[in-house]
Amino acid sequence: MAGTPPLVRIVAAELGEGLAGILAGIAADVLIFSTVDDLRLSGTAWRFQISGVVVLALLWAVNLLLSRPRQLRAFSSAVVIEDVSLLEPDEERTHILRRGCVRVAAFVLLVTLAGAYVAHWPLFGLGVQLALGIGVLHTWRTAIWWERRHHVHLWKPALSAVGRENWRRSPYYATSTSAESLTNNG
Repeated sequence: MAGTPPLVRIVAAELGEGLAGILAGIAADVLIFSTVDDLRLSGTAWRFQISGVVVLALLWAVNLLLSRPRQLRAFSSAVVIEDVSLLEPDEERTHILRRGCVRVAAFVLLVTLAGAYVAHWPLFGLGVQLALGIGVLHTWRTAIWWERRHHVHLWKPALSAVGRENWRRSPYYATSTSAESLTNNG
Protein backbone atom coordinates (compact mmCIF):
# COMPACT_ATOMS: atom_id res chain seq x y z
CA MET A 1 0.00 0.00 0.00
CA ALA A 2 3.02 2.25 -0.40
CA GLY A 3 2.35 5.39 -2.37
CA THR A 4 -1.35 5.41 -1.56
CA PRO A 5 -2.94 7.93 0.77
CA PRO A 6 -3.27 6.67 4.33
CA LEU A 7 -6.50 4.94 5.12
CA VAL A 8 -8.85 6.36 7.73
CA ARG A 9 -11.60 4.61 9.61
CA ILE A 10 -14.92 5.34 8.00
CA VAL A 11 -16.65 5.81 11.32
CA ALA A 12 -14.07 8.29 12.62
CA ALA A 13 -14.06 10.30 9.40
CA GLU A 14 -17.82 10.47 8.86
CA LEU A 15 -18.78 11.06 12.48
CA GLY A 16 -16.01 13.63 12.94
CA GLU A 17 -16.95 15.57 9.82
CA GLY A 18 -20.67 15.41 10.61
CA LEU A 19 -20.23 16.59 14.18
CA ALA A 20 -17.82 19.36 13.10
CA GLY A 21 -20.40 20.58 10.60
CA ILE A 22 -23.20 20.49 13.17
CA LEU A 23 -21.12 22.44 15.70
CA ALA A 24 -20.14 25.03 13.07
CA GLY A 25 -23.78 25.35 12.13
CA ILE A 26 -24.80 25.87 15.75
CA ALA A 27 -22.18 28.62 16.07
CA ALA A 28 -23.51 30.27 12.91
CA ASP A 29 -27.10 29.96 14.17
CA VAL A 30 -26.17 31.68 17.43
CA LEU A 31 -24.63 34.51 15.42
CA ILE A 32 -27.63 34.74 13.10
CA PHE A 33 -30.30 34.64 15.78
CA SER A 34 -28.46 37.24 17.89
CA THR A 35 -27.80 39.69 15.03
CA VAL A 36 -30.72 39.41 12.60
CA ASP A 37 -33.58 41.68 13.64
CA ASP A 38 -36.24 40.29 11.31
CA LEU A 39 -36.03 36.52 10.97
CA ARG A 40 -38.93 36.66 8.51
CA LEU A 41 -40.91 34.31 10.68
CA SER A 42 -44.16 36.17 10.25
CA GLY A 43 -46.84 35.65 7.63
CA THR A 44 -46.18 32.90 5.12
CA ALA A 45 -42.39 33.31 5.07
CA TRP A 46 -41.90 31.12 8.14
CA ARG A 47 -43.98 28.33 6.57
CA PHE A 48 -41.83 28.48 3.46
CA GLN A 49 -38.63 28.34 5.52
CA ILE A 50 -39.82 25.49 7.71
CA SER A 51 -41.01 23.60 4.63
CA GLY A 52 -37.58 24.07 3.05
CA VAL A 53 -35.84 22.69 6.14
CA VAL A 54 -38.15 19.67 6.30
CA VAL A 55 -37.92 18.96 2.55
CA LEU A 56 -34.11 19.20 2.60
CA ALA A 57 -33.89 16.81 5.55
CA LEU A 58 -36.39 14.36 4.04
CA LEU A 59 -34.61 14.32 0.67
CA TRP A 60 -31.32 13.61 2.42
CA ALA A 61 -32.87 10.83 4.50
CA VAL A 62 -34.45 9.21 1.43
CA ASN A 63 -31.12 9.43 -0.40
CA LEU A 64 -29.35 7.66 2.47
CA LEU A 65 -32.03 4.98 2.71
CA LEU A 66 -31.91 4.31 -1.03
CA SER A 67 -28.11 4.06 -1.04
CA ARG A 68 -27.95 1.79 2.05
CA PRO A 69 -28.17 -1.58 0.21
CA ARG A 70 -25.39 -0.50 -2.17
CA GLN A 71 -23.28 0.62 0.78
CA LEU A 72 -23.80 -2.68 2.61
CA ARG A 73 -22.74 -4.59 -0.54
CA ALA A 74 -19.61 -2.44 -0.70
CA PHE A 75 -18.90 -3.20 2.96
CA SER A 76 -19.23 -6.93 2.33
CA SER A 77 -16.76 -6.77 -0.56
CA ALA A 78 -14.14 -4.93 1.52
CA VAL A 79 -10.53 -5.93 0.85
CA VAL A 80 -9.14 -7.68 3.92
CA ILE A 81 -5.84 -6.31 5.22
CA GLU A 82 -3.94 -8.94 7.14
CA ASP A 83 -0.93 -6.79 8.12
CA VAL A 84 -2.43 -4.19 10.45
CA SER A 85 0.97 -2.60 11.02
CA LEU A 86 0.29 -0.72 7.76
CA LEU A 87 -2.50 1.06 9.57
CA GLU A 88 -0.61 2.32 12.60
CA PRO A 89 -1.85 5.78 13.63
CA ASP A 90 0.36 8.49 12.20
CA GLU A 91 0.51 12.27 11.87
CA GLU A 92 -0.63 12.30 8.26
CA ARG A 93 -3.82 10.36 9.04
CA THR A 94 -4.65 12.72 11.92
CA HIS A 95 -3.95 15.73 9.70
CA ILE A 96 -6.24 14.34 6.99
CA LEU A 97 -9.06 13.74 9.50
CA ARG A 98 -8.70 17.29 10.83
CA ARG A 99 -8.63 18.74 7.31
CA GLY A 100 -11.88 16.92 6.49
CA CYS A 101 -13.53 18.28 9.64
CA VAL A 102 -12.37 21.82 8.87
CA ARG A 103 -13.64 21.60 5.28
CA VAL A 104 -17.09 20.42 6.32
CA ALA A 105 -17.29 22.97 9.13
CA ALA A 106 -16.29 25.78 6.75
CA PHE A 107 -18.84 24.66 4.17
CA VAL A 108 -21.67 24.52 6.71
CA LEU A 109 -20.65 27.88 8.15
CA LEU A 110 -20.60 29.46 4.70
CA VAL A 111 -23.92 27.95 3.62
CA THR A 112 -25.66 28.84 6.88
CA LEU A 113 -24.41 32.44 6.90
CA ALA A 114 -25.07 32.92 3.18
CA GLY A 115 -28.58 31.52 3.59
CA ALA A 116 -29.30 34.00 6.37
CA TYR A 117 -27.55 37.15 5.20
CA VAL A 118 -27.64 36.81 1.39
CA ALA A 119 -30.80 34.81 0.67
CA HIS A 120 -32.63 36.11 3.77
CA TRP A 121 -33.58 32.58 4.84
CA PRO A 122 -32.20 32.34 8.37
CA LEU A 123 -33.59 28.84 8.89
CA PHE A 124 -31.92 27.35 5.80
CA GLY A 125 -28.81 26.45 7.80
CA LEU A 126 -30.95 24.37 10.13
CA GLY A 127 -31.83 22.16 7.15
CA VAL A 128 -28.16 21.59 6.40
CA GLN A 129 -27.48 20.78 10.03
CA LEU A 130 -30.45 18.44 10.17
CA ALA A 131 -29.16 16.66 7.06
CA LEU A 132 -25.74 16.28 8.72
CA GLY A 133 -27.44 14.94 11.85
CA ILE A 134 -29.30 12.39 9.74
CA GLY A 135 -25.98 11.46 8.09
CA VAL A 136 -24.36 10.94 11.50
CA LEU A 137 -27.29 8.77 12.57
CA HIS A 138 -27.05 6.82 9.30
CA THR A 139 -23.33 6.20 9.84
CA TRP A 140 -24.00 5.07 13.36
CA ARG A 141 -26.74 2.69 12.22
CA THR A 142 -24.94 1.36 9.16
CA ALA A 143 -21.15 1.43 9.53
CA ILE A 144 -20.89 0.89 13.28
CA TRP A 145 -23.53 -1.85 13.14
CA TRP A 146 -21.65 -3.53 10.28
CA GLU A 147 -18.32 -3.34 12.10
CA ARG A 148 -19.74 -4.81 15.31
CA ARG A 149 -21.63 -7.55 13.54
CA HIS A 150 -18.63 -8.68 11.47
CA HIS A 151 -15.89 -7.86 14.04
CA VAL A 152 -13.97 -5.66 11.62
CA HIS A 153 -13.00 -2.03 11.19
CA LEU A 154 -13.80 -0.47 7.83
CA TRP A 155 -11.23 1.81 6.19
CA LYS A 156 -11.05 3.98 3.12
CA PRO A 157 -8.86 6.84 1.87
CA ALA A 158 -10.16 10.11 3.24
CA LEU A 159 -12.39 12.07 0.89
CA SER A 160 -10.43 15.24 1.69
CA ALA A 161 -7.18 13.53 0.65
CA VAL A 162 -8.13 11.93 -2.66
CA GLY A 163 -11.14 13.81 -4.05
CA ARG A 164 -14.67 12.65 -4.70
CA GLU A 165 -14.13 10.57 -7.86
CA ASN A 166 -11.08 8.70 -6.54
CA TRP A 167 -12.88 8.12 -3.25
CA ARG A 168 -15.90 6.62 -5.04
CA ARG A 169 -13.70 4.26 -7.05
CA SER A 170 -11.64 3.22 -4.06
CA PRO A 171 -12.67 -0.04 -2.39
CA TYR A 172 -13.33 -0.38 1.30
CA TYR A 173 -10.71 -2.14 3.39
CA ALA A 174 -11.32 -4.24 6.49
CA THR A 175 -9.17 -5.21 9.43
CA SER A 176 -10.05 -7.59 12.20
CA THR A 177 -10.86 -5.82 15.45
CA SER A 178 -9.04 -8.43 17.52
CA ALA A 179 -5.85 -8.33 15.43
CA GLU A 180 -5.77 -4.55 15.55
CA SER A 181 -6.36 -4.36 19.29
CA LEU A 182 -3.53 -6.85 19.87
CA THR A 183 -1.18 -4.76 17.72
CA ASN A 184 -2.08 -1.45 19.40
CA ASN A 185 -1.76 -2.91 22.91
CA GLY A 186 1.60 -4.47 22.28
